[in-house]
Amino acid sequence: MKLIVFMKGNRLNRYILIFLAALVLITGLAYRTYIIQQDSLRTKQLKEVRLSTAGYPYYSHTLSSEDIDSLTMKNAYRHTRDIRRQQIPPSGLYKIEFIYVDKSTETIQYSRLLNKYYDGRSILIEPSEAFEAQLQELINILDRNIYDTYGELIPWEEADKIFPLFSFARIIDIYSGASFMVQRRAGSSHADAQPLTSEDTAIMKEIFHGSWTWERSGIIVEVNGRRIAASMNGKPHGAGKIKDNNFPGHFCIHFLNSTTHSGNVDKRHLEEILKAAGKLPLDYTTSFPSDDTY
Repeated sequence: MKLIVFMKGNRLNRYILIFLAALVLITGLAYRTYIIQQDSLRTKQLKEVRLSTAGYPYYSHTLSSEDIDSLTMKNAYRHTRDIRRQQIPPSGLYKIEFIYVDKSTETIQYSRLLNKYYDGRSILIEPSEAFEAQLQELINILDRNIYDTYGELIPWEEADKIFPLFSFARIIDIYSGASFMVQRRAGSSHADAQPLTSEDTAIMKEIFHGSWTWERSGIIVEVNGRRIAASMNGKPHGAGKIKDNNFPGHFCIHFLNSTTHSGNVDKRHLEEILKAAGKLPLDYTTSFPSDDTY
């Protein structure tokens, strides 16, 4: 009799375990479906995604509506046990802001230096694998746009080797995006260059609003696979060896640490170089004169 009762009890326990396992499975699937639905709803409510980094404080990139439509939000990160606000080094710090139609904002920060993620309050978080992959793709988008917008801040000693005598380069105006080709012809503390053709000369003159001037202007020098922050003046002077380019002489291109013939760093050139490198805003102005020191 006891054996029969035991067997019945054992069978009942088995049924209960099976029921509980099924309940857990159903609950888990329901929760996963709920999360997917919430993620989808959250994506539909997403109005804007803004990307920025501490290394370029005057630049931010906003995703297009097409990019946002293709974005699948992964509602998957959790806070760690350490809920203290962290002191995050500014070097290599990225910020991703998710802005919703109800005007709420969710901010994620990423430190490339530490390879760690934080919320908007600088509290450490751990994203899921899928969410981390999404965040890294957003960071890559920002990096690509920064590369296409600014030049590298490279000192003259290195730029002199990347842009050697008689090599060719494309000059890109940081204000208008207009570009023209040049050849470096001389220069020991900065580069003396000449436009290649009369068409290149016309583009350069248009960058300076149709008049030759000693005014400095920020540029990006594309040469040998590099994009270097620089500054040029808009005044033909001295000798020029390229024929039929309608440019009477050469002009000067300064890089970081370049000096004039008097041995000084030109402050206006330096300002324009920093603008070209994204370290100063484009509308930054000072009262430093643009004289005929070159």
